[in-house]
Amino acid sequence: MHTLPPCGGDTLFASAYKFYDILSPAMAAFLETLTATHSAEMFREQSRRHGFKLHLGPRGAPENVGDEFRAAHPVIRTNPVTGLKGLFVNTCFTTRINELSVDESRNLLAYLFALQHQCYDAHLRYCWDPNDTAIWDNRSTTHNATFDYSELRQGDRAVCCGEAAYLDPNSLSRKAFELKAASA
Repeated sequence: MHTLPPCGGDTLFASAYKFYDILSPAMAAFLETLTATHSAEMFREQSRRHGFKLHLGPRGAPENVGDEFRAAHPVIRTNPVTGLKGLFVNTCFTTRINELSVDESRNLLAYLFALQHQCYDAHLRYCWDPNDTAIWDNRSTTHNATFDYSELRQGDRAVCCGEAAYLDPNSLSRKAFELKAASA
């Protein structure tokens, strides 16, 4: 982060593992059967507004090319590095749960977004200093700026091109993993 406002502009990070862990077993099992549409239309709008080019070539998974910036992902996904399950929806990108009616999707997403916003022990607030660098894994972390500033806030961003999201039904929640490790 190289340009910061005098006040505000922090980033909130949150754990997809924690969100999964607080779901009831019945809700978690239901969500594991669903996929959601994720749209990054905002990137296209920002590029138009601010005059920067978007990378339209391959971005990880073979189907991730062009300027569609839309994909379907499991609502619960497995992080391929940790092997843990996490809730994989967020207010910026998730637009619809595909297997549900429009009303069911809207209501379930409202519940999941409220869960994410109100589970304060899943959040970390990072207050930037000039030239700070942060690294996180989008497969198990959500993030957003606090939007409590009006002055310029800019940084350079590098993103890894990831694999297609998937759910391994044999993967564990973080809570189950910790219990298994403690009993070993």
